[in-house]
Amino acid sequence: MDLFCTKHLHLIWLELRQLVSRLPKLTYLIPYCLIILASSLTHNISYAVVNEQSQAGYENLSPKKLLKQAETFRFIDQQKGIKLANKALQQADTNGEALICADAHNLLGDLNRRVKDTNQSKYHFLQAADIYQSIDAEEQQILAAVDYIHTLSVEGLHYQVEDKINDTISLAKKYGHPYPIAMALIVKGRSQYKLKRYEASIEQYSEALHYLTEPEYKIQKERAETFTKIAESYKRLKARTLIGTAYKSALDIYTKIQDRKSMARTLNALSEVERNLKNYKVALDYSLKSIEIQRTINDPIGLAKALSGAGIVYRFIGLYEKSLSFMYQSHLVYKQLNHTKGLAKTSNQMGLIYTRLHEYELAKSFYNLTINLPEDQVETKTLASALRELAVIDIESEEYEAAKQKILRAHKIYQKQGEELYESITARIIGDIFHAQHDDEAAIIFYKRSLTLASRTKDTIYQLKAQIPLAEMLIDKDPKQAIDLLKSSLTLATTINSTPHMLYAYQELKEAEKALHNYKAALSYAEEELALSKVIEKQKNDESLTLVKAKLYSHKKERELASLKEKAQRDALELAKKTSEVALSEQAQKIAELELTKNKYANTTLTALLIICLLTVLFIYRRFNDSRKLNKKLDQLATRDPLTNCYNRRALFNFMNEAFETLTTDDQYCIVIVDIDHFKKVNDTHGHNIGDKVLCDIAEVLKAGIRKDDITVRYGGEEFCLILAGTKAEQAMRVVEKIRKKIELTAFNDIYVTCSFGVASIQFNATTPSELIHQADVALYKSKSSGRNKVTLWSPKIVAQNS
Repeated sequence: MDLFCTKHLHLIWLELRQLVSRLPKLTYLIPYCLIILASSLTHNISYAVVNEQSQAGYENLSPKKLLKQAETFRFIDQQKGIKLANKALQQADTNGEALICADAHNLLGDLNRRVKDTNQSKYHFLQAADIYQSIDAEEQQILAAVDYIHTLSVEGLHYQVEDKINDTISLAKKYGHPYPIAMALIVKGRSQYKLKRYEASIEQYSEALHYLTEPEYKIQKERAETFTKIAESYKRLKARTLIGTAYKSALDIYTKIQDRKSMARTLNALSEVERNLKNYKVALDYSLKSIEIQRTINDPIGLAKALSGAGIVYRFIGLYEKSLSFMYQSHLVYKQLNHTKGLAKTSNQMGLIYTRLHEYELAKSFYNLTINLPEDQVETKTLASALRELAVIDIESEEYEAAKQKILRAHKIYQKQGEELYESITARIIGDIFHAQHDDEAAIIFYKRSLTLASRTKDTIYQLKAQIPLAEMLIDKDPKQAIDLLKSSLTLATTINSTPHMLYAYQELKEAEKALHNYKAALSYAEEELALSKVIEKQKNDESLTLVKAKLYSHKKERELASLKEKAQRDALELAKKTSEVALSEQAQKIAELELTKNKYANTTLTALLIICLLTVLFIYRRFNDSRKLNKKLDQLATRDPLTNCYNRRALFNFMNEAFETLTTDDQYCIVIVDIDHFKKVNDTHGHNIGDKVLCDIAEVLKAGIRKDDITVRYGGEEFCLILAGTKAEQAMRVVEKIRKKIELTAFNDIYVTCSFGVASIQFNATTPSELIHQADVALYKSKSSGRNKVTLWSPKIVAQNS
């Protein structure tokens, strides 16, 4: 009991410290918190005493009451439940109480199944069914038989299930009790699902719904869970619209019976469905509602899944900062739970986000986190995904051998797991590597392998992704075969209305016909290509509009949530203030009484209490100062690049978004993007340590070359960005030219390097940070394509020249 109370006191103290660190000015809450602490401690001491007394009282309980006590341990301590249920069974058997014997066997069957002792579970369920039959308890008899068959299913003995379940269903229908009939049909549906007969499983579940019509909570919950099982079967059949319909039916029931945990999880499942249908606005709404409910209940795994789901939606609509925030929160929950599978999945998701941001080093670090987790605790599919994405990054960096090593490992994992679709993807990536290494024969072999696997899985998109590059490889070797493949690809792409693949097919058909000197046919394909390009451009504009609407909706929901949270905080503070005023008033009255009594012991106690309060306030004040210093340090780390101590990409967008709130085209504002020429050669020749030193030295030159108030940012890899506020384009060009010459003439660790510069000014009517950065990027590209080691100012003429 003492240990229990000590642990509880420690938890309350931690919560008190957390509250005070968040609200340092509300010192008047201290008396109120002390009252709560004392009250809570008293309550739990009483609970512990009562619990000890109840433990001692088990010896004198009747079989019926023993069984009732055993029931209370069904979900929290199965071993204790088994012990009590066995005791009840022995006493009931001695007393000849057949119904209690059957109930005890039934409970023991369930408890043993929960501790994965399936042999004991089957034995007890069969015993229960036999006794129920002997006393004509028909409904219980069938339910016990259903539980026995379900245990067979848990063991994976699905064909035995098929042999037995039909007889049980016939018996249930003969007696006519609806609930047992439904449960028998559900067990048969589960068995069909495990055997991958998804249409048959849906048929059984749908029939079960006809018998689950009573309004009782248990029946309605089972009905909702049956709709969920139907949704899972439709998911396997890839019937996306029907998945959503089934989940919505389940959600309606969970909402009606107020099963908040199931509501939250179903909302998250619906978010995934809508996300796959590209209904991002609806998907985001479901995710945020799920998170809102999850934060009010104790379901950490459900919360982590909901946070991760929201992160994925934000990634799809291009709000990467939001996506990272939600995904990282999910990652932290899994970390607190030591949930390795969840850690691996969220690491992969954060890797994907950083890949979208072209922050490849950060992306690699998260994929490597997955790879370095204990392999037996990570889902093989998750591990293979990390290897696959790392290989793609290596291909982008032209590190083909490293990419080949990773993708072959992923390919073997998919082969072993029988994941033919993913095996097709990795085979195609291997083909891409061989193609880049000019090993055309090997590339063709893997493209053909990829096409065969994709065709076998009947996945049209991946058939196209393998078939078109294969045809491209064959244009010079066998143009006629290439044309046949491309025409087949065009038919497939048209069937599923995949305009990007149609365009790709037209482009390659044009080249193939040119190789055969069929210029008329080539011209025809070129015209089709041009017409389709216009259609695709319109589609992109429509998709961009959809994403913009989703982003605006996201901001609206965030404002609503922030407003609700603020109101809740105000209400809580007001309540706390009133409570504390009452507590302070009562305390003042007690102090007055103590003064009147002039008792020396009371004075001593009062002095000690005041000292404790002063020490508590001093401790809280010091913790607040420490917390403030730590927060300041964390803020700096969040906005700084750890290698060069320049600001990072996140800080860049924060600065620019703030500036653009007030900037107009009449203002003076420039940005510069700097790229170190041929920096890969520095790393390859001298190693990454020297490369990092060169990056740091160039960062110092950039900082020294601009004003104190100007900003230097590491934009990514070997790229930097300078923000020159209050600077005209001509002034910026002069400043940058000086920096360029300084770098050109400086030896960094005996290494001479040059840099290319792209300058953009707001005077050319950029209206957003992204647009201004894009202009600087175009100017940088002009510098690089003109021979590097140059400074170029963006102007409309550059765009005209490039086009």
